Amino acid sequence: MNDSPQHKSCTPISEAQRTTTGSAQWLLEACEDEKTPPYHANELQLFICGEVAFEQIAKDIKKAKESVEIICWGFDPAMELIRTKNTWPRGLTWGDLLKEVAEGKHNGGKPVQVRLLSWYGFIGSTLLGGNNMPGYSKDDTTTAQRASPAFNPDDWTDGIAVTPQDQRKDFNAQWYQDAFGGRLKNLTIRIRDGDEKAVSANLANEPGKRGYTETKAMVKVATDHQKTILIDYEHEGGASAVGYVMGLNSVTDYWDTAAHLFKDPRRGASWEGAGDDGPGLKPYQDYACRIRGAALVAVSKNFTDAWNRAKGRTAVGTLARTHDLKNPPKGLTRTLVGATQRAQIVRTQPEEQDQTIKRLYLQASSFARNYLFVENQYFQYTDWARQLKGDRAAYVDGWRKGGRHQGDLPNLHLMAIIPTPEKGFMVPRTHDTVKALGHGTSVPNQDKAVEDELRLYDLDMARYEKLKAIHDKNPLLFPNPPTKPELSDIAETSRMMGDKSNLSRQLDAIGLRTLVASLWTHDPGWSKSKHSVFQRQQREQEIYQRDLKIYQQSKAGYEEAMKRALAAGGRPYWGYTGPSEPKPPTDRRLQVASAVSEGYREIYIHSKLMIIDDAMFTLGSANLNLRSMAVDAEINIASDDVGKSRDLRRRVWGLHTGNAEACDGGDGSPSAVQATFKSWQALMTMNEVEMKAGRPITGFLVPFHDERKSRIRLG
Repeated sequence: MNDSPQHKSCTPISEAQRTTTGSAQWLLEACEDEKTPPYHANELQLFICGEVAFEQIAKDIKKAKESVEIICWGFDPAMELIRTKNTWPRGLTWGDLLKEVAEGKHNGGKPVQVRLLSWYGFIGSTLLGGNNMPGYSKDDTTTAQRASPAFNPDDWTDGIAVTPQDQRKDFNAQWYQDAFGGRLKNLTIRIRDGDEKAVSANLANEPGKRGYTETKAMVKVATDHQKTILIDYEHEGGASAVGYVMGLNSVTDYWDTAAHLFKDPRRGASWEGAGDDGPGLKPYQDYACRIRGAALVAVSKNFTDAWNRAKGRTAVGTLARTHDLKNPPKGLTRTLVGATQRAQIVRTQPEEQDQTIKRLYLQASSFARNYLFVENQYFQYTDWARQLKGDRAAYVDGWRKGGRHQGDLPNLHLMAIIPTPEKGFMVPRTHDTVKALGHGTSVPNQDKAVEDELRLYDLDMARYEKLKAIHDKNPLLFPNPPTKPELSDIAETSRMMGDKSNLSRQLDAIGLRTLVASLWTHDPGWSKSKHSVFQRQQREQEIYQRDLKIYQQSKAGYEEAMKRALAAGGRPYWGYTGPSEPKPPTDRRLQVASAVSEGYREIYIHSKLMIIDDAMFTLGSANLNLRSMAVDAEINIASDDVGKSRDLRRRVWGLHTGNAEACDGGDGSPSAVQATFKSWQALMTMNEVEMKAGRPITGFLVPFHDERKSRIRLG
């Protein structure tokens, strides 16, 4: 089989102009024909954020006639997909929706087979507190069960769920007990965990240096991170089949609107999910792709194989379904009308040695010529950043060898939107990646810690070389050889990249312009004038200014009186030196900064989106880190449809910038993207200034910044 991911192609060259025009093969083609070929006839619909995506998902599931098949990282039965109220339950829950559909409530009384496959690993889900299956991975008994004499003889509640929190926990615990106990007719649930042997084999082939702890963590806590939904794949030959590939998890935290309000009670109270210090659950940014058409054969095969491999309390029997990936059922495309789009399903599946997501990212990025937009939860894949620069350098070299002046070559603009890493041990890998792109100082304390270690290492090495030379020359006088200093894995990675000045020159030389931003929202109800810290600061300043004025007047009077007394021949009174200057107000800068921060809240980016040159996009479950490329089970959809790519770019960039002028990329031309890049830089700077002053910001874009540092590196 040809190892190239592309088909060979020929384009005619004009003898007069000595030029030709070819098109990039964005998708994996030649060597993917057997595993996951591109499919030409698909109808793709792209959703931004959970509100609109989950609403459509609920509608599609209610229309199911024969089957609903779900793969998820976690499942929260009490999560509401459509929310019309501010307190739980705000609408029909996931658990009740699947139960009703399985019973046939929405299908004229005819049952629908519902199959739910979720990741569960004792270490990650329960021991480390992941709680991705609330009611199963944690709080797996109801209030009534806990109140039984055998369980808790001193319980005073008599088994009654008093609070909404107890009621929600009871709902989840009972749902899972019924599901795993086989009491939900036509609904089957299975769980699966990572395959340590397969993951270890994948990691052995990955470049880069990793410590023992980092490697062990990946092997022991490999997850099923895929998120797909497949409805009625076999019903009437697939004529009404619909599916989803997405980043959205089926737990309540992931429901949010595109408005990303500072406080939205529809998102839920902090206790309903992974709450932080803010009011209720935090804002979330993510995407989903609805699919009709031939690509669903790959979604179905992925589900079938995973379902049949799954282990757990209900893993009995197999799903008998065969797939010919090169010849999808004709029914999948029979009812499509209007324009269709090419699409490809790519995965990371260690058990099947499938790493097509990694290969797609590396290949598609190598073709980027105008812009490369990445919005990702974990921006920690330094190998990708390194290869991107290498591919760009090769392109620039080819441009020169072709007799073209580099000044005529348009810049490549990389815009990365990432969140603050959720764990401290993720800081080093994030720093590695942003440093490779010229933004190491956006993680200043990590950057300084690494540079300090490198500086001390150089001093220690110089001393070591001197002592070693003395030892080698006089081994009898100096019998003990000196100990050679060692660098940490973190510092060694940084040294391989070079210093900041070299990195900056590298990026300039290849015409790669980069920015790294985060998303934040502002509380419109927050007012600087109403905050107690500012009120106290203002009062103290007013008192100080009043006392200072009195002091200055008194001092002037005292000095004038002294002059008159001395002029009259008198002597100064040495026991009195004049009025005392008032003390300046208490320095409240830290308190002010803390108070100002209360008016802003980070939008957590759970996205896994890449758009390139209005020519292709990919989204799904895969992050830009080694886990998603080699360890966890992942699934993405990719498409080289220009219309969908351009429309998605405009929608996303407009959303992030508050539709500010010249910020959505316009027609996508190099000049328009260059103008947008500059507008983003200006907007980010302005928003940063506004945040420090406690004023509203435009859109959500601010410069990425993380003050933390860590000597533990886990990707």
